[in-house]
Amino acid sequence: MMRKLIAFLLVLGLTTSCTDEEEPSPDNGGDDNGDDNVQNYHKKPVGYSANDLLASEEFKQLQIEIIYVQNYAPEDASIQNLTNFLQNRLNKPDGITISTTAIESPGLAPYSTDDILQVEGNKRTAFNSGNTLTVYGFIADGKFEQNDNALGVAYRNTSFTLFGSKIEENSGGINQPSKALLESTVMNHELSHLLGLVNNGTPMQNDHQDEEHGHHCDNEDCLMYWTAETGDIVSSLVGADDPPSLDDNCIDDLQANGGRSVAIQK
Repeated sequence: MMRKLIAFLLVLGLTTSCTDEEEPSPDNGGDDNGDDNVQNYHKKPVGYSANDLLASEEFKQLQIEIIYVQNYAPEDASIQNLTNFLQNRLNKPDGITISTTAIESPGLAPYSTDDILQVEGNKRTAFNSGNTLTVYGFIADGKFEQNDNALGVAYRNTSFTLFGSKIEENSGGINQPSKALLESTVMNHELSHLLGLVNNGTPMQNDHQDEEHGHHCDNEDCLMYWTAETGDIVSSLVGADDPPSLDDNCIDDLQANGGRSVAIQK
């Protein structure tokens, strides 16, 4: 199964979609399934856990574990922005927590898909337990071997990577956004892919998929426009104070799939 997933991801690139090659199993990742099934839950395609992330029936709490290579720590503002973003969209009555942990460089840059999977296998420590659902993020000290312009990628149902060196290269300079703004934009975008956007685990209520660019929104002002995970977003963020927001179509999709119906904070 791992060979099938890797082969699929290599073909996939930055397009985040479910694959028919891997049939979802009925396990829910809870303790009753044993350690193997708990970990297997986190090896599904992007979008598989959209409803689990959005709704509260199965999981009432979300824990996000972010592993970063030293010198590429996420900005405090990025973590706060992500927390606010998720609190507005997810039904998690027991709360959302985000932890960050520094590691030494794996020495793998530029990162291939195999490399990303290897780092997760070695460094991920948080897995579902009881009513707590977990998400893993990795901030890499290098670029994506498969797409030199990529700033981030969501590659499994509860896993994403940000390419820290690429984000720093595109932020903080003249005619560039701040690192926190760019990092927040990419992070929120990749988490939204895990939430099933666009048309990838969370069904569309109205047609708004930019099929030319995979599972992205056709509204260029929306967070889920395709440029938000590439260097092409940089010029659009210059002068902005906040990351792009989800448009009404994307919000409608999330609400219909169990997401929060009313935002709790701006």
